[in-house]
Parts: sequence; structure tokens; C-alpha cells
Amino acid sequence: MIVSFVLALLFLAFVLHRRRRRTASFLAVSGIALLVFSGCGLLAAPMLSDLQTPFIKPPQVSWGQSNAIVVLGVGTAKVDSVVEPTPFAYGRMLQALELYASCKNHGRCRIILSGGDPQHHGASEAAVYAAELVKAGVDRADIVLDEASRNTWENAKFTRALLEREGANNIVLVTAALHMKRSLLYFAHFGIAVTPIRADAVEGEFSLPPSGMNIAYCDIALHEYLGIAQYHVYNTLGWNTPPLTALHSRL
Repeated sequence: MIVSFVLALLFLAFVLHRRRRRTASFLAVSGIALLVFSGCGLLAAPMLSDLQTPFIKPPQVSWGQSNAIVVLGVGTAKVDSVVEPTPFAYGRMLQALELYASCKNHGRCRIILSGGDPQHHGASEAAVYAAELVKAGVDRADIVLDEASRNTWENAKFTRALLEREGANNIVLVTAALHMKRSLLYFAHFGIAVTPIRADAVEGEFSLPPSGMNIAYCDIALHEYLGIAQYHVYNTLGWNTPPLTALHSRL
């Protein structure tokens, strides 16, 4: 995304360089500056900090009589015709395992895996992750699958119905720290109050020359900010479904 912006600015500078040299020079300098600032970590560090800092230290989970651990999908990979979790998914599954072990000592516990097959690999994220958790010792009867959702908005929307069905009165949400702010916004829209537990966090590093990893982090962070902005714009225009009442008030 950042690279696309840079290329667009440089293309406009090339188009305008004969007729509007000052404008072209400004666009070219802006494009190069954007690339350098993002690659050197001058943009990545503050963007990541704003999204992640509130969730770095996990809160204490108070387990109830009926608990649900909601794990959001983060894609699958197809390797030699075998569909498996992406490397980013294992942190979420590990966190779910730790929470499940603690939860089972207190009351009823379900792991809700939310993720369809938006990459068209032939198996849903939920089903692929479930197989790994069962191998790790989770009782299959304690796993609930949402295989329909294709994005974070649908994660929240479709999980709502599963939580109602399971009668969960204590809900923990597991996703990346970078993804948590937007996830909480969407889940709140559907009346789902959760305890946020981050699975992983990333850190931008100041570096010379510019780093491709920093640029990638900027892209991911920008995607989160655009998702948050889109939510508020859609709400203002009335394009989102109406907010739902608090889930607990109906259980």
C-alpha cells in the first residue's frame, strides 16, 4: 500500500514535470520522503505503538460458569496441496491453548474459531486451526466453528449467533495486538463485550537503509486505520447494520 502510494506520486510527478515543474518536484520529493520515513521506522514505530500499546500487557481473566474463547483467523497457506495455518496463526492458537487450560479449571469452556476460506484454499481457517488444537489436546466437543466469515466485520457478526447459542456469559477475544483495536470496535457494534488478550505484537525498528519489514508494518497498520475510519464513515452514512443490544442482556 505504501509502495503503491509512492509509485502513484512518482508517476504524477513524471506526467507533470514539463508543465508544472514545481508541483512535479513536490510530488517526487513527497514520494521519496514517504518511502524513506516508512522504511526507516519513523512512521512504523508510532503507528504500531498507537494500535498496540493498550493491549501489550494482558488483563487478568476472571472465568465464569460459561466461557468462550474467540480466536480470529489470520489466513491459511497451501503447501503441496495441504492446507495449513499461516505462521501468524500459531501465536493465536498457543494463546488459546493457554487460556483453555486455565478456563477448564473453572467452568464450562468453548473455543470459537472464526474464519472462513477467503483465500479459496479449499478449507476454512476455522477447520484448519481446529485440527491443530485437537492435536494439541483440546477436546473436539469444546471447539465451535464459524466457517462463514471472510473478514473482521463478519467475524463479529457471525460469532454473535454462536455466542448466543452457547450461552456464554464470559468472552475472551484472541487476536494480534495490531488487530485488536479494530476488532473491539466491530465486536462492540454487535453488542459483544470481551476481555482482549493479544496473541502477538510487532515492533518497528529504526534502520538505515530503509527496511522492507518496516514498510510492511506500515501497510498493516494503515489497513487497520482505514478499517476503523471506514466503520465510522459507514455509521455516519447509515450503511452499517444498526448496532445490536448487549449480548449479556439477552442471555
